Amino acid sequence: MFPPGLNRRGLEKRDLSKRAPAASPCSPLDLDDAQSLPGWGQFEQYARTKWGDGDWTITINPPGYKDKPATMCVADPVVVEMTGEPECVTTRVDIEPEKRNSNNIKVDEGYRNVGNWNITNVTAAAHAEFFSGNFLMPNITKLELFSLKATGKFINAPHNRSVTNRHLKLLYDLIPSRRNSFTTVASNITLKPTELTSVQDKRCIGTVNNQQCIVPSRGRIQLVASGYIWFNYKTKRAPLANPKGGKHSRYTIKVEDVLKNATDRSVWIDFSGYMNTTMRSDYFDECRWNFQL
Repeated sequence: MFPPGLNRRGLEKRDLSKRAPAASPCSPLDLDDAQSLPGWGQFEQYARTKWGDGDWTITINPPGYKDKPATMCVADPVVVEMTGEPECVTTRVDIEPEKRNSNNIKVDEGYRNVGNWNITNVTAAAHAEFFSGNFLMPNITKLELFSLKATGKFINAPHNRSVTNRHLKLLYDLIPSRRNSFTTVASNITLKPTELTSVQDKRCIGTVNNQQCIVPSRGRIQLVASGYIWFNYKTKRAPLANPKGGKHSRYTIKVEDVLKNATDRSVWIDFSGYMNTTMRSDYFDECRWNFQL
């Protein structure tokens, strides 16, 4: 029922975490990223309209201008959708007393969702970088109907991506088959101390319903650009709307002022895989004759 190798991905995720730079929802925007945006042509048209034609170079995040950064950030939440029906196995699990001849137990109820994902497509040449994001999971188990929030860390690099960052290249050389996988984890488990009801001549334990499910799913991560792009002209010039105004050789364009629609300044990362869920609920005492701990 479970895909081969699925249980190994937790170890792969730990390998990534040990060698990876810190993940963040945002990463500095670079020129390759910016030029791959669907609305890139509007920036050049805007510059021609404001300051005219001419030889220019374009820079992003130049040194000395920390007050005018440009970033690529994960749009929250990343919505995960099921692509098939959950396959579930339900059993009742015994909760034994903490000590022999004791009636005290700890009842753990709640859910845990672990998603194991492979990046299947990147819609633009976004540079290799580690990101983190908030993921919204769909209704999963047959016991409860609610959505789950999870966090995940991932690399937006497809298999054929060239890597210029030396640290990342080393990482990819060490674990080349894992660079496109990541995990998400959502958990809400309560541990409640409980005293069993005593029944004469019987041994009592607690039991809880334990449902484990696996479901194929997919999602799409949206990376949205914002901040400033610099147009550097070879000769100083005044704005076309104010020809007698001050002349400058550098002008900035704010990304979100020109591309007001977030889709025009976004790249996408598609992923698919499986969610493994465990749901524990429906606690009650159970007393049995000649029960052996």
